[in-house]
Amino acid sequence: LDDNKKLCLNSGEIIKLSPVTTMMFEVEDLQAASPATVSRCGMVFMEQVDIGWKVLMQSWLDQAPERLQDCSDQLKALFETTVDQTYEMCQRKVKCPVPVTQNWLVC
Repeated sequence: LDDNKKLCLNSGEIIKLSPVTTMMFEVEDLQAASPATVSRCGMVFMEQVDIGWKVLMQSWLDQAPERLQDCSDQLKALFETTVDQTYEMCQRKVKCPVPVTQNWLVC
Protein backbone atom coordinates (compact mmCIF):
# COMPACT_ATOMS: atom_id res chain seq x y z
CA LEU A 1 0.00 0.00 0.00
CA ASP A 2 1.78 3.15 -1.13
CA ASP A 3 1.28 6.82 -0.25
CA ASN A 4 -1.22 7.26 -3.09
CA LYS A 5 -3.55 4.61 -1.65
CA LYS A 6 -2.62 2.09 -4.29
CA LEU A 7 -2.37 -1.50 -3.16
CA CYS A 8 0.31 -3.24 -5.23
CA LEU A 9 -0.08 -7.02 -5.27
CA ASN A 10 2.64 -9.59 -5.97
CA SER A 11 0.86 -10.46 -9.22
CA GLY A 12 1.54 -6.94 -10.49
CA GLU A 13 -2.10 -5.92 -10.16
CA ILE A 14 -2.67 -2.46 -8.66
CA ILE A 15 -5.84 -1.68 -6.75
CA LYS A 16 -6.68 2.01 -6.31
CA LEU A 17 -8.48 2.73 -3.04
CA SER A 18 -10.83 5.62 -2.46
CA PRO A 19 -9.55 8.56 -0.37
CA VAL A 20 -11.88 7.65 2.51
CA THR A 21 -10.77 4.02 2.63
CA THR A 22 -8.60 2.95 5.54
CA MET A 23 -7.05 -0.48 5.66
CA MET A 24 -5.65 -2.24 8.66
CA PHE A 25 -3.72 -5.48 8.40
CA GLU A 26 -2.98 -7.82 11.23
CA VAL A 27 -0.14 -10.17 10.47
CA GLU A 28 1.58 -12.88 12.41
CA ASP A 29 5.03 -11.68 11.38
CA LEU A 30 6.82 -9.57 8.78
CA GLN A 31 8.93 -12.41 7.42
CA ALA A 32 7.83 -11.84 3.80
CA ALA A 33 7.54 -8.04 3.99
CA SER A 34 9.82 -5.82 1.97
CA PRO A 35 11.74 -2.96 3.61
CA ALA A 36 9.41 -0.53 1.78
CA THR A 37 6.37 -2.21 3.32
CA VAL A 38 7.88 -2.16 6.79
CA SER A 39 8.82 1.53 6.47
CA ARG A 40 5.18 2.44 5.71
CA CYS A 41 3.73 0.48 8.58
CA GLY A 42 2.79 1.94 11.88
CA MET A 43 3.28 -1.02 14.16
CA VAL A 44 2.61 -1.78 17.74
CA PHE A 45 3.95 -5.17 18.68
CA MET A 46 2.71 -6.81 21.83
CA GLU A 47 2.99 -10.43 22.80
CA GLN A 48 -0.44 -11.85 23.51
CA VAL A 49 0.88 -13.62 26.58
CA ASP A 50 1.91 -10.24 28.00
CA ILE A 51 -1.50 -8.67 27.40
CA GLY A 52 -3.83 -11.51 28.23
CA TRP A 53 -7.57 -11.66 27.71
CA LYS A 54 -8.46 -9.89 30.98
CA VAL A 55 -7.14 -6.58 29.63
CA LEU A 56 -9.42 -6.91 26.60
CA MET A 57 -12.37 -7.79 28.82
CA GLN A 58 -11.76 -4.79 31.09
CA SER A 59 -11.44 -2.46 28.11
CA TRP A 60 -14.74 -3.75 26.74
CA LEU A 61 -16.44 -3.37 30.12
CA ASP A 62 -15.13 0.18 30.47
CA GLN A 63 -16.64 1.09 27.07
CA ALA A 64 -19.81 -0.98 27.35
CA PRO A 65 -23.15 0.76 26.75
CA GLU A 66 -24.65 2.47 29.76
CA ARG A 67 -27.38 -0.16 30.06
CA LEU A 68 -24.67 -2.75 30.79
CA GLN A 69 -22.67 -0.70 33.27
CA ASP A 70 -24.85 -1.85 36.18
CA CYS A 71 -24.06 -5.47 35.27
CA SER A 72 -20.30 -5.04 34.80
CA ASP A 73 -19.40 -6.95 37.97
CA GLN A 74 -21.59 -9.88 36.97
CA LEU A 75 -20.24 -9.84 33.39
CA LYS A 76 -16.68 -9.78 34.69
CA ALA A 77 -17.40 -12.74 36.97
CA LEU A 78 -19.00 -14.61 34.05
CA PHE A 79 -15.95 -14.02 31.87
CA GLU A 80 -13.56 -15.04 34.63
CA THR A 81 -15.38 -18.29 35.33
CA THR A 82 -15.86 -19.40 31.72
CA VAL A 83 -13.10 -18.13 29.42
CA ASP A 84 -10.25 -20.33 30.64
CA GLN A 85 -12.41 -23.47 30.66
CA THR A 86 -13.89 -22.66 27.24
CA TYR A 87 -10.44 -22.10 25.76
CA GLU A 88 -9.17 -25.36 27.24
CA MET A 89 -12.18 -27.22 25.81
CA CYS A 90 -11.58 -25.64 22.39
CA GLN A 91 -7.94 -26.73 22.51
CA ARG A 92 -8.89 -30.33 23.31
CA LYS A 93 -12.17 -30.91 21.47
CA VAL A 94 -12.45 -28.47 18.55
CA LYS A 95 -10.50 -28.78 15.33
CA CYS A 96 -9.61 -25.24 14.24
CA PRO A 97 -8.39 -24.51 10.70
CA VAL A 98 -6.23 -21.71 12.12
CA PRO A 99 -4.68 -21.40 15.58
CA VAL A 100 -6.93 -19.57 18.04
CA THR A 101 -5.59 -17.67 21.03
CA GLN A 102 -7.49 -16.79 24.19
CA ASN A 103 -7.59 -13.16 23.03
CA TRP A 104 -9.35 -14.18 19.80
CA LEU A 105 -11.82 -16.25 21.78
CA VAL A 106 -12.68 -13.31 24.03
CA CYS A 107 -12.91 -10.81 21.17
